[in-house]
Amino acid sequence: MPVVAPANSISLSSTVSLRSPFALAPMAGLTDVPFRTLAWELGAGYMVSEMVTSKAELWETGKSRLRRVLVPGVNPNAVQIAGHDPRVMAESAKRLVGEGVEVIDINFGCPAKKVCRKAAGSALLGDIDNIGRIVETVAGAVDVPVTIKTRTGLTIEDEAGVLAACVAQEAGARMVVMHGRSRACRFKGQASYEKIQLAKQKLNIPLLVNGDIDSLASALKAREISGADGVMIGRGAIGQPWIFAELVGMPLPNRQQQLQIMLRHLKLMHEFYGPEQGMRIARKHIEAYLGRLGASHLCRAFMSLDSADAQVVWLSLQSNGALAFASNAPVVNEDHTQMTSAA
Repeated sequence: MPVVAPANSISLSSTVSLRSPFALAPMAGLTDVPFRTLAWELGAGYMVSEMVTSKAELWETGKSRLRRVLVPGVNPNAVQIAGHDPRVMAESAKRLVGEGVEVIDINFGCPAKKVCRKAAGSALLGDIDNIGRIVETVAGAVDVPVTIKTRTGLTIEDEAGVLAACVAQEAGARMVVMHGRSRACRFKGQASYEKIQLAKQKLNIPLLVNGDIDSLASALKAREISGADGVMIGRGAIGQPWIFAELVGMPLPNRQQQLQIMLRHLKLMHEFYGPEQGMRIARKHIEAYLGRLGASHLCRAFMSLDSADAQVVWLSLQSNGALAFASNAPVVNEDHTQMTSAA
């Protein structure tokens, strides 16, 4: 059974709604166009791009341009921005809407030092007034829904995330996504959903719960405790984009179908980034797939391959050999710094 019926969509405005309450989180270096393409095909109801800077001088860098590429057929296309200056972020939002973006998401949750030392991301949980100014200024500058992603607080003890959610709602935000850890926790320990439940009690706009969701059972638990309107899945989708099929009640792909998805993902990365860069980026994704499929022992062989063509040949051969018979296993990764720096 799905966590929520797919027909039970979430409305952000009179013209923008999510096709289901099962969302893919923005994760720098992971949820790029190739991955979002697969996630959408497999049932994700909403997806947000990798975080992009709001600084105009960095707008035309290769990284920024690639992160702003929209996935054909996806509705709505959402892009996440980060920063601390309301006017600069409003200008960034206007440029994005001009490029076809239909939802602007604001990052108030990233715990990465390189983001926080610029007074952005989760650092803004220490400046709730500025969160209100940013949301109000951005929402007033564009005619598309503005949403936020944040954490429960600066520390385990405080409720800054709940306050930020309420202030954002008053300033014009149309949805809140809350990760069940504080800024201090980063990605360590287990996510806690009790403060998300408190936020839900105070909000009149949709709320998605995020953190430690990697299966139907964990999605059920997160929604039951938090009372959230839906779930946003981050690291739990890496190496198994078909998790969204399970949540919406679609048939799960069998092992051979999973291997074909894996091979298609590999080819999409090569096509999107080019053979050289695509080969490098593919390594972390294939490592995650191999871990999920109980074949981590094959990672070293894949990492040693030195061309995109070699990667495709190797994976094609393994799909008819060892990978076809490996037993599924969860990815174990206590230090998540290598996986993502997203909220």
